[in-house]
Amino acid sequence: MIPMELVYLLAAIGLGVLVYRYFTGHGGLQISKAALGDLPAQGEIDVRGHPVRWSSADDGSFAAIWPLANDHVASIRVLFTAGGEDAEEDRDQGHLELAVDRRRMAKDVTWTDQIRDRSLRADVEAVLKALAREAKGARRDARRVAAAKPVGGKREPGE
Repeated sequence: MIPMELVYLLAAIGLGVLVYRYFTGHGGLQISKAALGDLPAQGEIDVRGHPVRWSSADDGSFAAIWPLANDHVASIRVLFTAGGEDAEEDRDQGHLELAVDRRRMAKDVTWTDQIRDRSLRADVEAVLKALAREAKGARRDARRVAAAKPVGGKREPGE
């Protein structure tokens, strides 16, 4: 028969592992090039009733700006850089810098759960999700255009 002390010890270890994973796990969005890297060069979308404008570079990095409810302006800049020894893993990882009215609120954010202000974090996540949808639509449109076949041949006017 198994002693009850051993059962309690195993239950405590299991509960400790679960609590540790709960408090140290990522609860936000990962900033990844796979989701956000194919944004059109410039654009504007409406997120939660606020216009979000963005501008992206050829390497996939981008900057976005939007007004907050309290007449302040929030901006994010996302850079995708590969480097170091973990180049395979870091190639897709983006680093976000968040500012409100030119005051830096967060730097080198790789997951949105690293943003301490919950309302600001929710705004950033909503903007990133909307930008991911725009990037997905741009990829889909690019594939559609690449797969399109030319219609008709060259004809002279009046034929």
